[in-house]
Amino acid sequence: MSMIERIRNHRDANRRARAIEHALRSANSPAVREELLVIAQRHMS
Repeated sequence: MSMIERIRNHRDANRRARAIEHALRSANSPAVREELLVIAQRHMS
């Protein structure tokens, strides 16, 4: 894996993490939060 690919992957991971955190903060119901966490875990594995 090249250095550029590694940086790109890292940046994408950060962007996804920020998007998930933002969605969790703006989710008003616990059910929505749980669904977001399930989706997040699916992306991380």
